[in-house]
Amino acid sequence: MVAARALAQRGVEVELLERSSRLGGKAGSDERDGRLVEHGYHVFPRWYPNVRRLVSEIGTELIDFDRYHYLSRGQFPRVVTVRGPSDLGAIWHNVRHGILPWYHTVLFFGFTLDMISRPLSEKRLLDRVSQIGLMRQAWYVTDEVAELNQENLLKASAIPAYDMSAMTAKKIGGFWLKEASPFLSVLPGDLQTTFIAPLEAKVREAGVRVRFGAEVARLDVDGGRVRSVTLTDGEVVTADAFVLAVPFEVARRFVDGPVFALDPSLGNMHQLEAQPMASLHVRLKKKLEGVPREHVFFHGGDYGLSFIDVAPLWERAPGDPPTELSFIASNYAPLKSLSTEDATKALLDEVRAYLPFADEDVHDVVLNSNVEVPLFINTIGAWPNRPEARTKIPNLYVAGDHAKNEVDLACMEGAVSASLAAARALLEDASLPELPGPEAPRTWPRPLLVAGRVAMAPMLAVCTVVARIAGALRTERPTT
Repeated sequence: MVAARALAQRGVEVELLERSSRLGGKAGSDERDGRLVEHGYHVFPRWYPNVRRLVSEIGTELIDFDRYHYLSRGQFPRVVTVRGPSDLGAIWHNVRHGILPWYHTVLFFGFTLDMISRPLSEKRLLDRVSQIGLMRQAWYVTDEVAELNQENLLKASAIPAYDMSAMTAKKIGGFWLKEASPFLSVLPGDLQTTFIAPLEAKVREAGVRVRFGAEVARLDVDGGRVRSVTLTDGEVVTADAFVLAVPFEVARRFVDGPVFALDPSLGNMHQLEAQPMASLHVRLKKKLEGVPREHVFFHGGDYGLSFIDVAPLWERAPGDPPTELSFIASNYAPLKSLSTEDATKALLDEVRAYLPFADEDVHDVVLNSNVEVPLFINTIGAWPNRPEARTKIPNLYVAGDHAKNEVDLACMEGAVSASLAAARALLEDASLPELPGPEAPRTWPRPLLVAGRVAMAPMLAVCTVVARIAGALRTERPTT
């Protein structure tokens, strides 16, 4: 939609071929029993400049948050609140009231500053080491800090820290530190109603022709170019240029012999990986008092669960249940072989260990395993295998969050950024009106980050000694 609209706005005749009966892809909402159910909750950090501009253009007003919370098993309603690093006061609050003792929290901040201050000249190294590998080589990092880092990364991206590229973690950490307020924002309703549908209207308004139920079977190559695409029903659709705006697991199906011969690098998409980020939607007949307004992470647990109660935030229809908990299970891998019923039971068992409600309180439960629509994950060494917006085939372009882009993370901002880059490349090659490049998220100047890292060194040394003494005392304490 983003690529199509940008091209149509600059005078290009665009036809959008969509296999399904709705737009939005993996980000959209599907109808279940007469209501729209999300693929999972969606967040919009401040460092999503291109997405937030789109949201503004369609007239949707985001709801801003400056904090999130940790909830430990059996501790409800007592939570540990973490404020976004928007100022020194927020950082001091996190040190004093964090999920870890103050000295571990300082070490956690120290490593984050150390990581994001790394020079981009180390790009090849950072893409070949995991984020946890980079952390483990730091002399001051403790097991407790590493474990919290692993938990945070898994919940935020569905990528274990031992799989995530350190380069990706460096970039995202830098974006978040610079654009920290609002820390997170959410939509005032489900994604399809408040974002996808209004964006679709803008796409059609720009003159794009949208065809549903049009599934592409192959790309037809002739004379060193893509001349047409053949649909599964046999129809042939011709065009001057083509934008492949599909997930990588779909895109690589089109890399057959003729396409591969023109651009062998597209075959590298077979090296990329994806994992499901499942969602669980629990509606309760009663108001669950004590639930924070913002997102809550379950500290510990087996499935990387986090949630937000959308009932107080969304426009509601009369008679809707007063509590609607939208969960994401970032670690769904242990449940992939289970039936929907068994997986739902396993997730609900863990939810009940954290939140107090009984079977009779449940209005309904919906699980979206998303096994069939997994997310691209930024694993070690993925960068060189990701396609460029402009391929070696003169009239073929690639969009989607798996394409190389400044954001470098499987998220809505990455998809939009890559799609704008593909549209820009197409316009440049066709000598058509120029499209400004996607806006890159900002970061602090590296000299300032290095200065901060140097200034923190004495404090890191002190906290390391304190952490080791505390660890030794715990080891020596007798058990009963």
